[in-house]
Amino acid sequence: MVRFYAIDCEMIENDLGKSMVARVSLVDEALETVLDEYIKPTRNVADYRTSISGIKRGYETEAKPKDGVLRRVINMVNGQFVVGFNVKEDLEALGILHSKIWDMADSKHLDCCQKYALKILAYKELGLSIEDVPHDTVKDAKAVMDIYKKYGE
Repeated sequence: MVRFYAIDCEMIENDLGKSMVARVSLVDEALETVLDEYIKPTRNVADYRTSISGIKRGYETEAKPKDGVLRRVINMVNGQFVVGFNVKEDLEALGILHSKIWDMADSKHLDCCQKYALKILAYKELGLSIEDVPHDTVKDAKAVMDIYKKYGE
């Protein structure tokens, strides 16, 4: 049974100037992608942040309603640990309260690494080049899981 999932989300900006989740990805301990979904916006989109997020106008036609994706994420992570980089922000953006987290951005977990961006941390710790522009949530979640395996267990 999987005990840990790594999560990463990509955000776009709504008409109130707030971030909203446009893509969420989960990988398991074996680095298998168990969820990779685009989420329909819940408000009007002011900025797709395409240069960073890779999300483009029109993605909505293939995206799924947030409630359904949210239910799938909750069912998968229920009772499990969730690891991520700024994982608290990703879970908050999804509207999920979850107590079993390991947040890589919290330097107390990574004494060796201080507080780096995930891009720098993955390169320093794994020799991986990630977070190309645009970001890839699956690639980022896999890097997070690899770093977790190195330091978290």
